Parts: sequence; C-alpha cells; structure tokens
Amino acid sequence: MGDLHTEVQHEQSGVRLQTDSPVDHAGKGENFAPTDLLATALGTCFLTVMGITAKERGWRLDEISVEIEKKMTAHGPRKIESLGFKIEMPSNLNTHQLKILKESIKDCPVLRNLNNSLKIKLHWCQVKKKSKVYLNFIPTNVFRETPQVKFFDAGIKESNGSDVVIHHVSAVSPPNDENFEQYYDHHHQIDQNLVLQGTRAFTLLNPEWDEPHHVIYLNQRMGALQIPAGTFHQSASGLEGSIVLNQAVRESNFGPRKEFTPISLRNREDLRKAKAADPIF
Repeated sequence: MGDLHTEVQHEQSGVRLQTDSPVDHAGKGENFAPTDLLATALGTCFLTVMGITAKERGWRLDEISVEIEKKMTAHGPRKIESLGFKIEMPSNLNTHQLKILKESIKDCPVLRNLNNSLKIKLHWCQVKKKSKVYLNFIPTNVFRETPQVKFFDAGIKESNGSDVVIHHVSAVSPPNDENFEQYYDHHHQIDQNLVLQGTRAFTLLNPEWDEPHHVIYLNQRMGALQIPAGTFHQSASGLEGSIVLNQAVRESNFGPRKEFTPISLRNREDLRKAKAADPIF
C-alpha cells in the first residue's frame, strides 16, 4: 500500500485489483474506490445470475451492459445512499425470456446482503435490433451521348419533389458547428440525389444500422443515391464544386423548416459513436 492506493490479489487466478480513494475523499481517483467495488459486485452479480439462468435453459445470450450510478450520503456518516442500475438487454430476447431473466436477479447473493442497507433502483431497457441496409442507386436512362453532349432522363418514378443543390467550390452541407460536424435528418422525405456536374461525397450515419457509417463518392454514372428517411447525412464537394438534382419522395407532412434543421454531433453521443465506426465506402 502506498499513499491511499491498495492492491489485492486473487489467490486462485493471480489476478490483481487496485483501488484508490476518490477525489472528494482525500484521494486522486486514479482507480476504483472501495465503494465502487461494492457497486460493481452487485452489477456483475446480476450479470452472472442472468448468464447462469440463460445457460440452464439453453438460450443464446448476447451482450448485456450495465451502467451504475452511485450516490454517497451528503450528511452524517459517509456511506452509499443509493445505487442506480441501467440494464440494457440484447435484442434477441423475447418477452418471456426477458421476464424470466429479470426475475432471476432476485437470486443474486450480493443483492440479498444489500437489499435492506441502501436504495437500489433498476431501469431495464432493450437494445433495438440493428438492421442491414443496402443502399440503392437508381440508374438513369441515357438517350444519347457524344464527347460534347449527353441527353438523359433524370426523372425518378414516385418522386413528387425536386431540389437543385449547387455547391460553389468545396462547400460542405450543412456546415460544421465549430469543431463538430452537422447533418441533416429528413423524417418525411426520401432523398434521391443525382449528380449533374462534378462529384460529391456523402457521409451517412444511422445508429439503427448494423453498419452505421457509410461514405459514398457519388458521380453521375452511378445514378441517383437513395437516402432513406431517418438517415443523418452530410455532403461535400471537391474544389470544382458540384450540382446535384434531388428527385425526392415527400410525405404529406413534409415541411422544409422541420426537415432542414442542422443537427450537430456536439450533443449527440449516438451519432459520434456511429461516426467512430469503421466506414463502409
């Protein structure tokens, strides 16, 4: 033991565990506090009991995550006042399985020891099932093409709205929020973007996809890129700029003011996490 640091070793495995006093209690907070270990013991006990229950029934159990919020007393003897648990269950479980696993944590021995000693709050939620998305490129019908002239049909079936988006030089749309990127998110419009001149790079983010980060370098010969509603998107042009025709499909409650408000990554942890995923080009 040095200063307020401690180290313990598990006799059977040899695994070592360290602690430090928290910054609000004479320490530096460089590791788990002893009270953190108590909270962690309860959280990992929940996970272990649910794992045993699933194994006994032959269920495949995907990843479960637990976030723990520990609150210490502000007055009187220093101790844990309450523990809050956010337990995120995997998407592959049905209602019956969820009910049994929730009931199973009552067999947690750590819970039996703590139940009457402090407040324990449980919040259960289930991860949304990710969806595999294949982006669509709608081909154009070229009637005639010579070195100087191209004549093609830019129309797209079912489109009921047309936007021309012109980027002068290397524009980014929407522009960044200082050091944070911004994206558009259309709830009532499907975009179908066809490059008329130049090239444009689209970055698509969608936390609901199993591959949440896509980058598309769009040119005219690829056809129109279809961006599903609810997908966050940003586009950027090269030095020469670009012109894009968007043959959109709009629902009756579409409204430009609602659909074209930039959304910053500054306050969106889910989008920052999606952007951090390896991109699909």
